[in-house]
Amino acid sequence: MFAHELPQRTSASPASAPSSESMTRDERRHRITIKDVAKAAGVHFTTVSLALRGHSSIPSSTRDYIRATADRLGYVPNPVFQALTHFHLNGRVRADPPRIGYVINHPLESGAVRYRHQSAFLEGARQQARVLGYDLGLISVGRGLHDSQWLEAHLRDQSITGLILASFEPHRPTVAMDWRRYTVVKINSLHMEPHSPVVANDQRQDVRLAFRRMLALGYRRIGLAVGRADEDGTEHRHTAGYLIEQATVPTQDRIPALLFPYNTNVEEVSRLMGEWVRQHRVDAVLCNWSIPDVLLRMSGLRVPDDVACACLCLLDSDERMAGICPNLEMVGAKAVSLLTTLLKSGEPGVPEYASRTYVRSHWQDGKTAPAKS
Repeated sequence: MFAHELPQRTSASPASAPSSESMTRDERRHRITIKDVAKAAGVHFTTVSLALRGHSSIPSSTRDYIRATADRLGYVPNPVFQALTHFHLNGRVRADPPRIGYVINHPLESGAVRYRHQSAFLEGARQQARVLGYDLGLISVGRGLHDSQWLEAHLRDQSITGLILASFEPHRPTVAMDWRRYTVVKINSLHMEPHSPVVANDQRQDVRLAFRRMLALGYRRIGLAVGRADEDGTEHRHTAGYLIEQATVPTQDRIPALLFPYNTNVEEVSRLMGEWVRQHRVDAVLCNWSIPDVLLRMSGLRVPDDVACACLCLLDSDERMAGICPNLEMVGAKAVSLLTTLLKSGEPGVPEYASRTYVRSHWQDGKTAPAKS
């Protein structure tokens, strides 16, 4: 596995990158091939193949010229084709696995991802990549090291044309790329280009399931408390599900959603939740933070005596907490499966009709939301 930390592109904003969505279907389908490079360089395609592999039979000046021509045309090796190319070494057949990039936009800690939901996405992706015969490389986009031009050069050198953009946070750096050269699948990250196929947990359905379950337990004034960054990164799917379910309850029981500001700490969130619960007489809270009970208790409220709560993203097998248990490993695995299928199609760039796949979750009863008598 490999990991790098990269900053936001300094030379251009994301909007300045060429838009793959403005290309025609024929242009998106045309991948620059070795024969295209050979035609432009005025040599045979076998010469190009040898030169790009750095073969000693090709003079260094010719290798440099062919490499420059390939770069100018935007040539990148087809990783799936490379995986099918076998080399006989010591009487055995060996094939190097094709590589795909798994890109996040927060710093790594000791080479690992920082957040637990990201760890779950990544673990599922790694396992599926291993099953399918791919090498998955972790790349972190951050400030202070390299720019997007370095990233593109790194991807080219590593023969990486398939990327998973994994749950990018809206308030952190993104990347500006010529997406026509790459096959991309996103995990969440709905606030940013490219508008490629997406795999995600179903936040809208999760909120609807939790809301209906709380109603069944006897709660009436049910409120939603989530981070604004989480809403921006998912096209407001939490509040969408909330509004759908609110339409089924009496007007006097409809509570305005609480959205935590960007970069809010635990103390501030606890204060906001306490004020909101008291102001609107909330009797059950749905929250996508992992410790809603702790946040409520910090504000002086008793759980579940004063207010019940349910977590919308339960990552622990904690029978005490009520809430939604998402299958984030499955999200990561499905993202890899989709990406490898698209790579095999040989059509880089953003498809004209990008798909979205949502993985459903299940509800867990818990002591933080007991049935009301």
